[in-house]
Amino acid sequence: MKEPDLSSFAVVLCRAQEGGNVGSACRAMKTMGFGRLVLAGCPDFDEERVRAMAVHAFDLYERAPRFPDLAAALASFGLSAGFTRRRGERRKTFSMSVADFAAFAGRRPAGEASAGGVALVFGNERTGLTDEELGLCSIAVHIPTSEAFPSLNLAQAVQIACYELRKGAVGERDGSASPAPRSAVDEAVSRMAAELRSLGFFKVASGRRLEDFLRDTAERAAYTPGELEYLEAIFRKAAGLARRGDAGERRRGPEPAGEG
Repeated sequence: MKEPDLSSFAVVLCRAQEGGNVGSACRAMKTMGFGRLVLAGCPDFDEERVRAMAVHAFDLYERAPRFPDLAAALASFGLSAGFTRRRGERRKTFSMSVADFAAFAGRRPAGEASAGGVALVFGNERTGLTDEELGLCSIAVHIPTSEAFPSLNLAQAVQIACYELRKGAVGERDGSASPAPRSAVDEAVSRMAAELRSLGFFKVASGRRLEDFLRDTAERAAYTPGELEYLEAIFRKAAGLARRGDAGERRRGPEPAGEG
């Protein structure tokens, strides 16, 4: 599967406080194919703590540009999405779900230089984005969570956002197995049944039931074209072995009768 171009997106961490969260966010980003991290108004982190949580994604932190505040960090971006679960009179009038945002952002041209790029903005671990910080963002985005416990860890929120955007970017090319179409299943089942019929495995009346059984089983199992071909090869091999066995029996003839 060709890797999607996600270079137009950047994760901006605004006033993040804990190096472990920053490292975990780097790891979350890299697993989804995102490579641009921006730090806005962040303190100096314990790099060993960041490295321990980032594992093989520490390079994102090493090359992340730092800005004194969010306004400076967003100056070069054409679109910015502030991730927040809080609503209020002085906040955005509406908030998009992360899935809707991914669909919206996916319609923009790809590439780092395209329309200035898209910033995914995440606030402080304890307080999130302030009203002023959210006001600097183009749109507000929320991740639907349970009212029983709506708070997400910073790295978890980054992971979900990056996943939704990646899913939209790859479309149907997500590496999942695609089941064989009904026409291919019917053709394979017909050939398997013919092999069994040639061996006298069943009467004509029961053959249709077996074909229905094989087809329904194959479709419920969602066999891929390759798996269906392999199953058919098993039937073909078994039939060939059965024929050779019958031919051998005929060549040997009947066993001599024992003396009584």
